Amino acid sequence: MRSVTKNIFLLSFLIILGGSGCTSQGNREAKLSISTAAPHILIVSFDDDFGTIEFRDDPLSTTTSQWRVNGKAPKEVYHRSRSIDEKPKDSKGNYPVSRGYWIYLVLDEDLVEGKSYTIESPFGRVSFIFDPKQILCESIKVNQVSYLPSSSVRYANIGIYMGDGGSYKFDSLPSYQVLDLSDGSSIYSAVAEYRGDDTSVSSNLVSSGEHVYRLDLSQIPEGGPYAVYLEGAGVSVPFYISDEKVGEIASTYARFLYHQRCGMALEQPYTEFEREACHTQVADTRKEWSANGFIEASGFEPVIHVIGGYHDAGDFDRRPYHAVIPILMLSYFEAFPSHFIDGQYNIAESGNTLPDFLDEALWGMLLWENLQILDPSDSEYGAIRAGTETSRHPEYGKTGSADDPLIYGTWEATGEITAFGAGMMAHAARILSSFDGFEQRAEKLYQKALLAYDALDLFYDDVSQEPDSAILYASLQIALSAPVFEPDNTVLKEKFEELFISSARSLLVEDGYWPQQYRPGNITAKIQTAHFISFLLMEESFDDELQEQIQNLIFTKAEEGGYMGFDLSIPYYPQGATKAYGWGAATAQGRYGDVIAFAYRLAEDESEKDRYLSILSQLGDYALGLNPLGQSYVTGLGSVQVNSPLHLDSYVAKEEGLGNIAGLLIYGPTSERSGAEYQRVISDTLYPEWEQLPLQRRWADGWSLVNNNEFTVWETSVWNLCLYGVLYDAGSVVR
Repeated sequence: MRSVTKNIFLLSFLIILGGSGCTSQGNREAKLSISTAAPHILIVSFDDDFGTIEFRDDPLSTTTSQWRVNGKAPKEVYHRSRSIDEKPKDSKGNYPVSRGYWIYLVLDEDLVEGKSYTIESPFGRVSFIFDPKQILCESIKVNQVSYLPSSSVRYANIGIYMGDGGSYKFDSLPSYQVLDLSDGSSIYSAVAEYRGDDTSVSSNLVSSGEHVYRLDLSQIPEGGPYAVYLEGAGVSVPFYISDEKVGEIASTYARFLYHQRCGMALEQPYTEFEREACHTQVADTRKEWSANGFIEASGFEPVIHVIGGYHDAGDFDRRPYHAVIPILMLSYFEAFPSHFIDGQYNIAESGNTLPDFLDEALWGMLLWENLQILDPSDSEYGAIRAGTETSRHPEYGKTGSADDPLIYGTWEATGEITAFGAGMMAHAARILSSFDGFEQRAEKLYQKALLAYDALDLFYDDVSQEPDSAILYASLQIALSAPVFEPDNTVLKEKFEELFISSARSLLVEDGYWPQQYRPGNITAKIQTAHFISFLLMEESFDDELQEQIQNLIFTKAEEGGYMGFDLSIPYYPQGATKAYGWGAATAQGRYGDVIAFAYRLAEDESEKDRYLSILSQLGDYALGLNPLGQSYVTGLGSVQVNSPLHLDSYVAKEEGLGNIAGLLIYGPTSERSGAEYQRVISDTLYPEWEQLPLQRRWADGWSLVNNNEFTVWETSVWNLCLYGVLYDAGSVVR
């Protein structure tokens, strides 16, 4: 018997490459591909192969008279387009783009299984035999890797969007099956649930443009590969319901952060994406911090050796915002220690007895250790510089991190980074103290934390009168670590307990002042759950009333759906983002799940824990394909991946034949359209045009469209890494 799994995967390629096409410039032919949207809607897709194919007719304005299906004109013809890939800017200043087209042919009757069809068009002729269990139906959206087996809520969606033809609503609820691709058998059948009309388009509405139908998958047993079969139409891309595959998602997110490491060589056997160490020598410029600024080093400044931290995004700076990375990871590790094990991610530190997740957190912290000023004769002794930057952005396609020719300098030391550094060093010291062989490292970190805290006098007149998120975090972590390293120094312990209590009451109980407020899911609000969760994890609290108040705050924010106010019993897709849809908002579901994750950790009722876990699981599904575009926004994961992220090292890897570095989570769709000419090269390929599209469809594949296809380690990557750190319990699976 033929392998159904193999056929489905072959199908995924054939719908891109198959068919025959039209004569064009240079005798090139467009490759016509066939898929479906519904039992009576065929899709013909093709591209212009970076402009090397010129079409005699405009692919976006054809009429029914120009198409024939078995000699008969379709009932309606609709169109959409977007870029599908982009090369680096050429020597003439052009941006080579490959544009894809999708033509929707609405027939007056349903397709018939086993019947031969021939499509004739201005773009070529293609024939096929219709087999609904072997043809891809683009309207079915699934998590393209794996659903979480322990989640009580698992589903796929059907949503038809035909470009300038809008959506389609079925006359009656469609039936579907779940196929086991190992033998082609149907293991489940049901009728779809109509979720509602999500076709409205508005600049303030995060909509899909679809009539949305939900397909319940909660009864499907652990295993796979599976595919959803929409009866009479076609099948989804393959997926699993598997802890092992969920573990692969967790590892892929984590390993991308590893590939963003700055200051170390990446080598076999830990990665095939090898490169030399980068950016280890930095000019000590101490320039005043500016979010939009650059640093032009003169070449006469002292040079310091800096390793640690991560390249920010498509470029190679290390920004003050990155302080949140080790803080988040240390807090998630403390809350879910059994979820992480040594050797989990195959990184350079694997085998050192520390869980790899903790090793990665320590690498993120190492940047701030190396930016701490440790010369006693320096007037800023103990303070921590706020990161590194250079004179301009390196050019895409011209360099990778290891051969970046630009000179980097340091930002000035700031009170916020110095306080955050003190907190993370104390936090890491306390965690490391429980691991055999790391006692000396822990002690050194604790002393560095105290040194950084003492340096805060350079920046604050009185920290007790100027509470902020950094002071909140630093005071808590030193209060908790002091008894470990100085058990007899009760005065020090009580000093920091009192400072944390006063800061927490002001900022959390009394709701602080903007932006020093707790708005989980809002990246602009300064206070994150990680800044105070250690207080709620204590077995014996030093303030029971405050602990209860803050724990209630967590549960309240979780029930409110965080800052975004999402309620996954209502929305059509589990995007989490409802109030804002700017850069990075579309795909950072871990950010919206943060308060849910800690509510899950703190909840004692099993039904509540199950509810929280199902919310986290749904949020994880979104970036992996359960979204209106049916697009995985994560490189290396899923059947429909991004081709052209704004990531310089990935371009180098593609040139070497390795493909994009896996685990890169792009920003995805955004509400606002950039007016920059180089970005409009990509956004202008969208049809319907940007402003006419629902927000969740405002995306095209091309590196120069920065607000769609860049990312940052602190806005997107680390949040989804932590989300899957909760969803995948490595310790439990290994046991």
